[in-house]
Amino acid sequence: MGIIIFATIIMKRGREQGALRLVRALKRDAEANQPGTRTYLVHRTLDRKTNKATRKLYFYEVYRNKAALNAHLTSDSWKAVEKHWPTYFEGSPKKPVFFNAERIAGFTRPGAIPVARRRKR
Repeated sequence: MGIIIFATIIMKRGREQGALRLVRALKRDAEANQPGTRTYLVHRTLDRKTNKATRKLYFYEVYRNKAALNAHLTSDSWKAVEKHWPTYFEGSPKKPVFFNAERIAGFTRPGAIPVARRRKR
């Protein structure tokens, strides 16, 4: 069992690099300091016609339990995201969809979760 979060976030036009810095810092903090964070994946959609990166991010997160989720939501890195939300993201930090779940199938092969290289400016 675990707590799963699905979230869609839109970065503000022209603010993508700053938004991505916040997201990467959040990921680093969760990986290094939040052992209850089991999975933390962020994908940036690509335009179907041009294959260029869009401003839309999809988050998929898995936490061991409610305490692990609370550790993430009270971390300094998440507080930084909330503080800078109006500058870098559209809307407001809405409540993501989260629920308790039991995995019934699935796997990840080594190397199956590549991390995108930073684009040169």
